[in-house]
Amino acid sequence: MDIALLSQDVSTHIALIKDKQISAQELATEQYRLIERVNPSINAFISYAMPNFEQSTSFDKSLFQGICIGVKDNIDVQGFATTAGMATRVGRQAKQDAFVVSRLKQTGVQVTGKLNMHEGALGATNQNAHFGDCHNPHKHGYTPGGSSGGSAAAVASGMVGLSLGTDTMGSVRIPAAYCGIFGFKPSRGAVSNHGTVVCSRVMDNIGPLARSAKDLILALSVMKAFDDGCAASLDFTAFNRLSYTDNKVLLVPENLEKLGVAPGIVADFADNLTAFTDLGFSIQYFDFSQYDFGAARRAGLLLCEADMRIEHQDDWANNQHKFSEYMRGMLTYIEGKSPMDMMQSERVLDNAKVFARQLFKQGCAILMPTVLQRAFSFEESVPANQADLTSFANQAGLPAVSLPMLSDKALPAGMQIVGPLGSDNQLLQLAERWQEHTQFRYTLPSAD
Repeated sequence: MDIALLSQDVSTHIALIKDKQISAQELATEQYRLIERVNPSINAFISYAMPNFEQSTSFDKSLFQGICIGVKDNIDVQGFATTAGMATRVGRQAKQDAFVVSRLKQTGVQVTGKLNMHEGALGATNQNAHFGDCHNPHKHGYTPGGSSGGSAAAVASGMVGLSLGTDTMGSVRIPAAYCGIFGFKPSRGAVSNHGTVVCSRVMDNIGPLARSAKDLILALSVMKAFDDGCAASLDFTAFNRLSYTDNKVLLVPENLEKLGVAPGIVADFADNLTAFTDLGFSIQYFDFSQYDFGAARRAGLLLCEADMRIEHQDDWANNQHKFSEYMRGMLTYIEGKSPMDMMQSERVLDNAKVFARQLFKQGCAILMPTVLQRAFSFEESVPANQADLTSFANQAGLPAVSLPMLSDKALPAGMQIVGPLGSDNQLLQLAERWQEHTQFRYTLPSAD
């Protein structure tokens, strides 16, 4: 097994295939062998199959050259069931590909399989009563984050170089941070959600996870497109909202400890600011404690629970026993809430948009830790504030990219850059500049 090859990012794999140093099928075979070796322990894939390259058209002129990816199991892929991590949906075959999956396939992408996730995408540990827990590749028995835990674990372990997840309150970026890779949440409407199982109509976003910023740029170039079949889809072709020539001020929250960030994360984050000042940015601190994270957390959960009761109403009426005790508790809670409670929750999201607009008058983007702590054991209690720093971008509809923090700690951690609506491409270009400057290269954890 060629671990050096499997450690490379997708952009490098594409270059090797184009130069005929390796074929797409040979790469896929190496990845498949790794899946069979490490997936029984990590449990990132819940279903997979070796793609049939013989029946595929030539990839010579395709953008992705036959590269294999994994897809979170709440996103439709024809030929696979879409379970959304739920027992009620076992065997529910997708009739067609989700919009973004179809676009990726048109550029040569092959889908290896479907990835483990937190039940219904409502949770950030990827402990799943129906399909088993997904483990962090860097430490067995520890969370990979969620709800896209399988998407992060598959990339971080080398089983695939690129995966798709969904981010509702941080569900792409939290796993990216815990697993030490890159993850991106697009602007609301930039990437179509058509063909997904809803967690929240207003906060859901399909986003890619990868081992380099360059790979995120490559994926977004295909995924970002207007879809007239998706009510939330917007045409962002005219947007150019972030200029590093005119505005090179990064906004950083002051008093991170006051926001509940763990001391080790605070120290690492402070050390990582130097790379951005080296790139010519100045740092301006702002008071994030003015934002009511507790109210935002409650509002976000309430909106998710309401949307999920609608999304799964038939199963809730006829197969409620198939929901886990955890999920039954979450989806029963909404029964005690009134229409006014729901309207108030929507207003909280409006507050996030207004707060963000005021911030971006002071700087071009927000830079802060992705998660307030590192990955923790499944035996530990889940921090209530786990998604506080990530959910802000979902509530305001903003793009956000999570980068691995440079650190000498055993477990990875992440930092995120949040930009104005429509600044997706510019955010990822900044992430790529950071990676080139720091010369960060992801290293696979031991597969033993």
